[in-house]
Amino acid sequence: MKLIADSGSTKTDWVLLSDNKVIREFKTEGMNPFFHTSESIYSILENEFSIFEKEKVEAVYFYGAGCIKNINSAVIETALNKLFKAAKIDANDDMLGATRALFGNDSGIACILGTGANSCLYVNGSILDKVPTLGYILGDEGSGAYLGRKLINHYFKRKLPTDLAQAFEKQYNPIQVSVQNAVYKEKNPNRYLASFCPFLFQNIENEYIIKFLYDSFLDFFESNIMKYKNFEEYKIGFIGSIAFYFKAILNEVANNKGLTINSILEKPIEALINYHLKTAL
Repeated sequence: MKLIADSGSTKTDWVLLSDNKVIREFKTEGMNPFFHTSESIYSILENEFSIFEKEKVEAVYFYGAGCIKNINSAVIETALNKLFKAAKIDANDDMLGATRALFGNDSGIACILGTGANSCLYVNGSILDKVPTLGYILGDEGSGAYLGRKLINHYFKRKLPTDLAQAFEKQYNPIQVSVQNAVYKEKNPNRYLASFCPFLFQNIENEYIIKFLYDSFLDFFESNIMKYKNFEEYKIGFIGSIAFYFKAILNEVANNKGLTINSILEKPIEALINYHLKTAL
């Protein structure tokens, strides 16, 4: 049996394969080595698998936000090795999962726009270059956390038009001290910031929101995609909820830069299933 996991900052999609078939799918919370320990990851997973599954899993392919190979991937690998003692464990960042889902062993610029943001230049099955994402405080342009942070800023700095500000107040009742506590003192502030994105989608036809989103995605293109050498020559693909639900504006930004987005996937897991069904252990 093979186990595949795609983990963002918010949730993890798991798929168990046996005899080239999906036998089980389920979700857990996101597992980011920057925010979790091996012990906390093990505690999340220990009751998700039967004794039979733990013994029969031969390989685990984990792709996760913040999981950097040979730097902090051991946080994930230690927990998985404890669960699946006979399995080959391969933990990589979500960027490698995105490239394999979007391009297989071909080439292109793979991008992630979900709670966080990321990108890389992928050539013939290998990542050749990666503009650093820098996380939700220093970077992550265009991500859910970035959009949420910017939206909160616009609200408290009185930049939002009156109708949008009133709608935002009615929906979230934002209190400055509570917002600042959630961002600066509570766990998972990136998830908290991204939780305001539904407001943007609900008001997607508002001219202010359209420009707000356009400028945010333009930041992503100019800070990431357009920093790769010969970027115009490569296919461009996106994965993530933000890219998927705001695809019309994302495509408009690309078109205005003379670029074409080849594919936008909400989740990589289905494409990763196909990739690993064709790949030996």
